This record gives sequence, structure tokens and C-alpha cells, in this order.
Amino acid sequence: MKLHHLRLTAIGPFAGTVDVDFAALGASGMFLLEGPTGSGKSTILDAIVYALYGQVAGSATSTDRIRSQFAGPTEPSVVDLVFETGAGIFRVRRSPEFQRTKQRGTGTTKEQAKAVLWRIGSPELIPAVVEDSAGAGAGLEAVATRMDEVGREIQRAVGLSREQFTQTVLLPQNEFARFLRAGTAERQQVLQRVFGTELYEQVEKRLAEMRVDANKQVTAARETLGRALARFVEATGVEGEQEAALTGQAQALRPEALAEGADAALAGVTTRAQEATARAAATQQAEQAARTAAEAAALAARRIDRRRELRTLAARLEEQKPAVDGARTALSRDEAARPVVGALGRREEARARAAAAIEALADLAARTGEERPDLLALLPDGADRADGAAGTDGTAGGSRAAEADAALAAAVQESTTAAGALADLVALETGLAAREKALDEERERIAASRTALASATALLEARPAAREELVTARDEARTRAAGLADARLAQAAATEQATASRAAQQQAAAVETALETQKKALATASSAAEAESALRRRRYAGIAAELAVALEDGDPCPVCGALEHPHRADPAKDAVSPEQVEAAEAARVEAEAARSRAEQAHALAEEKLARLREAAGELEPDAARAALEAATTRVQAAQEAQETASRLEQRITAHDAETEQLTRRGQADALALSRAETALEAAATAIGTDRERIVEARGEDGSVGHRRRAHLARAAAATTLRDALRARTEAEERAREAEEESTRALAAAAIATDEQARAAVLEPAERRRLATLLEARAVDEARLADGLAEEGVGDAPTTDAALEEARAAVTATAQALTVAQAAAREDGAAAARLEAVAERGRTARTALDRAIDEVRSVSERAGVIVRVADLATGRSADGERVQLSTYVLKWRLDAVVEAANARLALFSGSELELLRDTGARGARKTGLDLLVMDRRTDQVRVPETLSGGETFFVSLALALGLADIVMGEAGGVQMETLFIDEGFGSLDPETLETVVREIGRLAEGGRTIGIVSHVGDMKAQVAEQIHVRRGEGSRSTLTITA
Repeated sequence: MKLHHLRLTAIGPFAGTVDVDFAALGASGMFLLEGPTGSGKSTILDAIVYALYGQVAGSATSTDRIRSQFAGPTEPSVVDLVFETGAGIFRVRRSPEFQRTKQRGTGTTKEQAKAVLWRIGSPELIPAVVEDSAGAGAGLEAVATRMDEVGREIQRAVGLSREQFTQTVLLPQNEFARFLRAGTAERQQVLQRVFGTELYEQVEKRLAEMRVDANKQVTAARETLGRALARFVEATGVEGEQEAALTGQAQALRPEALAEGADAALAGVTTRAQEATARAAATQQAEQAARTAAEAAALAARRIDRRRELRTLAARLEEQKPAVDGARTALSRDEAARPVVGALGRREEARARAAAAIEALADLAARTGEERPDLLALLPDGADRADGAAGTDGTAGGSRAAEADAALAAAVQESTTAAGALADLVALETGLAAREKALDEERERIAASRTALASATALLEARPAAREELVTARDEARTRAAGLADARLAQAAATEQATASRAAQQQAAAVETALETQKKALATASSAAEAESALRRRRYAGIAAELAVALEDGDPCPVCGALEHPHRADPAKDAVSPEQVEAAEAARVEAEAARSRAEQAHALAEEKLARLREAAGELEPDAARAALEAATTRVQAAQEAQETASRLEQRITAHDAETEQLTRRGQADALALSRAETALEAAATAIGTDRERIVEARGEDGSVGHRRRAHLARAAAATTLRDALRARTEAEERAREAEEESTRALAAAAIATDEQARAAVLEPAERRRLATLLEARAVDEARLADGLAEEGVGDAPTTDAALEEARAAVTATAQALTVAQAAAREDGAAAARLEAVAERGRTARTALDRAIDEVRSVSERAGVIVRVADLATGRSADGERVQLSTYVLKWRLDAVVEAANARLALFSGSELELLRDTGARGARKTGLDLLVMDRRTDQVRVPETLSGGETFFVSLALALGLADIVMGEAGGVQMETLFIDEGFGSLDPETLETVVREIGRLAEGGRTIGIVSHVGDMKAQVAEQIHVRRGEGSRSTLTITA
């Protein structure tokens, strides 16, 4: 991966837009990113990581630091990066989310984070893309526009995750030496994350679960086999030695022997069932023969009984013949007379209805003639008398009735029409008083509306002056709120200074503590060195006595070579042993390591204090707090003025809206008043016209309603007379028709008089009795004929002797059938029981086969799973008994150490070498700990004993080695750009020069390496430089020397 160009807008301490041209900086392969502590150097590295992954470089740093505190309330923050990988040249632009001032009203709204990724068609387009002059279709293609899509596409193009990127390309502050100093557990987590070996732990866990499941399945399969065998034994009824043999074969898992034994047991049961089935078939045949004989005997006896019964029925029918003939004659006469009697009854009813209709018309005519003689004159002559004929006989009478009906209908129509013409005027007359009252009320309402309209007009004329007062107050508040943006910037800067000042005060105490610790460590180291030196001097002083202890006569003296030793030196009481010297040496080494750690801690604490004091602007906490309070007061005042201006603006808007509403309402009220006055005049005119019409329509009557009711009463009376006349005419016509019908019925029935017809009709009960008698006779005759037609009945004997003989045969054959049925039931039940046992045995045998197959299959699968799981989880009896994940991590760490040592040989002049600790030092039992071989003393050292400079270049070598291995694991990804952000301040000038020189050799291999440091000596050693400076108001600037 290679970086081409970076552009930042409102990012971190950079308030405006800054550009970094990595292509120009990488001409010599190495450049320096320098500036004071806290100026914003690490912000550039965070911006690169944010552009690619949407997060910052340091794992302990929040993404919130990306957005600049100096950005305006509506200005977005933007990171724009152009980079190149094996997949092509890309441009990515990201903006973090921020709270934007609302365009309407007060307050803020969240502006969501955004990201866009483009593909650049060729390297020649990069300058145009950077200048934003490459348009669509000019080799610039949008690849993704959504956050998740951009993340996936960059991951695919770069080939590294954020964690791998910060381990291989960008090494951020406070994490550079983390891998070297990490404990076993932390280093294991780093290796797992970088190399993605969590998969192997998941495999271990899954295999262990599969092993448990496999063992459970084997146990379950054995239990299933046991239950299947128990069901087979129960089903077949085997017992004794045969049952014990089957059980032993199942427990020993001998499937073939178990199957043979089960087959033998099942064959015995099947044979017994077949024999019982044959016996049951023979007894069933005997039962069927006995049943056939019994049925034949019973049939012969029933035929004799049937023939004797039919003989009795024929005799009874012959005796009943005279009575049956008489019943047929009476029913025939009744059938002929009943229609005649019905016609006679209808004739009498018609005569009665005609008489009633004549009397009703006479009564109605008498009542009507008193009140309305004009209607009575319309009736036919004689219609008003109960004994009159009303002219209904013959054609002339019918014509007179029709003329009267038409005259009455005309009278009804005339009166109804007159009443209908007065209907509307009745309603008009009824509502006239209410209309006159409403007219008076409308006059009063119009007068009140005139008064209200005059008051509203006066209020409306006074509103412009009130609006002018609101506008003046709003403009004054806006003037006071104009400095809010500057006040907020000043408050943010004061907040940062106050925080830094408090932290500097606390850090100063930490520096003093670190200094005291350093002094104590120095004193302890000096004391340990002096103690070791004193012990060595004392040992050297008594070395003669130490040598003399081992001398024997005849052995040469190691000093003078003499074989005799007459004056051997005696050891002093406080003589120093070699073990004491070695112990003192170990104490001195440990004290020096502690002193080195204390010196490094003190240097780091002072460096942090300097950064904090610079960020605080050298202000003391009280002064910084006072400045922050003053800035906060100015912000609050401006905010209050802004809120006041907003409220006044809302009041002005509401005032204008209310004014407009009042104006529209006044215009509407005036228009409504004019219309109401016009409507009032029209209503008064209409009422006068309607009163004139009513007076004309009522004539001499008291009211129009009274006159209309009189017309309706005359129409009703005419309608009643007409209906009564029609009823009398129709009743007389029905009476003539009934008379004619009765005459025709008597003639048709050949009955001379009415009395003869009535005498021939039977009573209903008698008619039903005679009909029932004839129906029973017909049934008996049919029974007799059907019985004689039955097979064998007509020829059957009817003597008592034949009957007795047939009954004796029935009894004998029934007894034989009973005996045969008992035998068939017994043999059939026995066969069914044995066949059920055999069927259950076959079913249980099938289940047993399935259980045998299942336990065999499960055992074979479980064996493979258990062997693989034991091997992966370190429980196998073969091999090193090492877990799969630990084995993979050790293998990866060996590769990292080998690659790191190639770098470390250059940095340290082959004086230091990294080793993987394969032993169990303390709690380190996984083989993932690191040691350092010091070739100067041939001693193995732990990383904690390294000095600051040694820690830096050992960590750098380890990080570069880790980068080489990760790039190989990432599919051969080549990283042409590398940033180093830590540690150069801990090196002495000579070591610094060596490290820079070796980094330059790395750059000669094709990489561009960016060194991030505030160390002044670095400027003289690196030509290409990025200068970051913090200016007024804590804003940072950026310049480039290339």
C-alpha cells in the first residue's frame, strides 16, 4: 500500500484546510513529521486511519477527537485520502457526525457521518483528482457511497484490518512497545487478533463439544440396544439360558451372534403359530358344515308355519266379504254428494253477504244525506233503502251503478285537488309568525355587528406601533449575540488550557515522586555495587586461604608450584565465599535494572509534564480557571442574547400573522354585515307578499287550514259512499253466481233435492272407519297372494305331524352347531394368540436390528471424533500434548522472532537477540514469552531490564518483524509506506544516528518511512520534513520541506 495525498478540513487542531503530498515527501524514502508536543502530529496519523477505517489509530483514543473544536457550527469536518494498492488507485473521503445549528428555529440537529470511495483510472489523474478538477467520465468512478459499503471495499483493497494496519503500517504513540512488554495473556491476545487464530480456539471448543456429544451418543445407542433387546425378549417370551445368552451378546456388542440367537428364538415362535393356525382352519370348516345343516332344518320348519298361517288368513277374508261390499257402496254415494253440499253452503253465504252490503249502503246514505245532500243525489234510485234493489238487476241496473261510481270518483278528485292547492299556503301561514320574530332578531344582531366592527378597526390601527417596538428590541439582541462563535472558540481554548493546567499540577507531583523513586533506586544501585566490590576485595584478600583449603602434600601450589606446603594460610573467620560474591552480583544487577526503569519513568513523566504545561499556556490552575469562567460568562451572555433574539423574532412573526388574520377577519366581517343587511330587506319584502297571498286564499273561512280540512272531509265522504256502493254491487253479483253453481252441482250428481244431497254425506268418523276397513282388506289380500308365491310355501304340508318332525330336526342341528362353534373359537383364539406373539417378535426383531446398526455406526463415528478431539485439546497419549491454538501461536511467534532478529542485528550491531522462552519461568507456561540474549555478557535478560534506548530499537525490530509476517499472512500485501510514532527521545545521539541510519537502509528497499518526533536532532538527519506548529488560540498550522 502506498499513500499519495492527504487533505484535512476542520480536523483536530487544524481549523482550516491543510494538504500533505506524500508522493513529494517520499522522494528520498524517508521523511520527518516534527513539531512540539501537543501540536497535532499524531492527528495526521489518526486522520489516515480514520479515512481508511472510520476509527483513529490508538486503541485508547476516541473518534471524537477527529472533529476540530474550531469548526463552525455548520461546517463539516473532512478527511480526503488518495492511496494505491495492488487493487488500484483510490480516493476516500470521510466526514464524522456533528451537531449542526438548525436552519430554522433554535438548537442543533445531528449531521450523520458520511463516506465516499472512488476508483482513479490512472496515476496521471491523481493531480486533477486532488485539485477536484476531474469530472465524471474522466477516469474517476464512484465505488461506494454508504458507510458499510466503503468499509468493505477498503478492507478488500488494502487487505488488512485496522488492527493489522496499526501493527504493520502505522505504529501509534503508547502502543509501539506494547507487544514487547506484554504479559503472556496480553501477547497471546495480540497474536490471536493479528493472525486471526481465534478460529483454532473455536475448533478446539467445537471438537471438545463434539467429543462430549459423541460419548453421549454412544451411551444412548447402548441404552437403546438394551431396551430393544428387552422388548424382543418380552415379545417372544424367551427365558432361561436363551435369554441370558442374548443379554450377554448385547453387552459384549457381538452383533452377528446376537442376530443369530434372535433369529432362532423368533423361528420357534413362528413354527408354533403356524401349527395353531392349521388346527383353527380345520375346526372352522367343521363349524361351517354344521351351520349349513342347521339353516336348512330351520328353513323347512318356517315354510310349514307360513303355509298354516296363510290358510287361516284366507278363511277370515271370506267371512268379511258382505260387510266390505256395503262399505264400498256408502263411500261411493258420499263421494258424489259432498261437492253438491259444498255448493249449497257457498250459495247461502253469498245470499247473507249481499243482504249485509245492501243494509250497510242504506245506513251510510242516510247519514250522508243529512250533511252532504249533494253526494246523496249522485247514488242510484233506491240505494238509500234496505229493501231497495239499487238498480243492480240486469244490464240497466248495472249501468246506473257504474254512472254513480263515476260521479262519486269525480267528487273525490275535485275536493282532493282543491285541498292540495292549499297545502303550501297552510305551511306558509303556520310559519309566518316565527319568520316575523326572526326578522326582528336579525335587525338586533346586525346592529351589534356594526358596533363590533368599529371596535376591531380601531384596534387594528394601533398595531404598527407595537410591531416597531418588537423590531427594535430584536435588533438590539442580535447585536449582543453576534460574538457567540468567537466566544465559543475562546471558551473551548480556555477549557483545554484549564484541563491541561490541572493535569500539569497533578503531573508535577508525579514527576517529584518519580524523581524520589529514581534517587532511591540510584542509591540502592550504588550501595549494591559498593557491597559487591567490598565482597570481591575481601575475597581477593583471603584468596590464599581459599586456595590452601584444597592443597594436599605432593600437589603443586597454583601460585608458586611447590610440592610441599609447610605454611598454609588459614582462612579468616569472616572469609567471603564465591556464593556470597555471586549473590551480591545478582543483587547489583537487579538494582541497576530497577535504576534503569526509574530513570525511564522519570524521563517519561517530565516529558508529559512539558507537554501539559505547553498545552496550558504556562497558566496556573487558578488563572486558567478564572479565564475559563470569564469565557463561559461571555458565551452564556451571547447565548441568552441569541435566545432573546429568537424569541422576539417569533413574537414579530406571530404579531404579523395576527395582524394579517385580524385584517382578513375585519374584511370578512364587513362583507358579512353588508350581505346580512341586504338579506334583511329581502326577507321583510317576502313576508309582506306571503301575508297577502294567505288573506286571498282563506276567503270567508277563519284560516287557510280550516278551508283545506273542509275539502278533505268532502273527499273522504265521497270515497266512503263509493266503496259501499261497490261492495253492494259485488255482493249481489256473487249471490247470483252461487245460485247458478248449486243448480249445476245437483244436476251433475243426479240428486233431485237439497235434502237428498245432505242425507248422502257421511260423518267424517264413519267415512274414515269405512276407508280403513277397505284398506285393511286390500292389505290382507296382498299378504295372502305374496305368501302363496314364496318359494316352497305353496307346496308345504300343513299337517301337525309334518310340523312336529320339522321342529325335531331344528333342535338336533342347532345342538351340533353349538358344539362345532365352541371348538372353532377355542382353536382360533389359540392361533391368534400365537400369531400375535410371532408378530410382536418380528416387530421387536426389526427394532433390534436398527439398534444394532445404530450402535455400530455411532461407535465408529465417535471413535474418530474422540481421537481428533484428544489430539486438538492436548489430551492425546501421543505427541506433545499441546493444544492446537497454542501450537499455532508458538509457530507464528517463532516466525516473528526470526524476522525481528534480522532487523535487530542491524540496530544493535548483533549485540542483542530475541528468544522465545520455551521453559516455564514463573507463571509463563505457554511458550509465548520473550527473552533477550545480551551477547556482550552472554546473559539472557527479560525485556523489563532493557534501557529506554534498548527498549525502543528492540521494539522497533519486533514491530517490523511482526509487520513482515502479517503482510505475508495477508496474501503478500506490500506496504510501501510506514509511520513510526514513538521513542526517539529516549535515544542518545550516537544510538539515534545508528537507528536513523538503519531506518534509511530499510527505505532503500522501496519503502517510504515517516518518522514522527519532536526531537530537535532529527531535523539535521532527515531532509524531507512536515512541520506542525500550534499558533494563536491553540490552532495548528502545517508546512512541508521537500
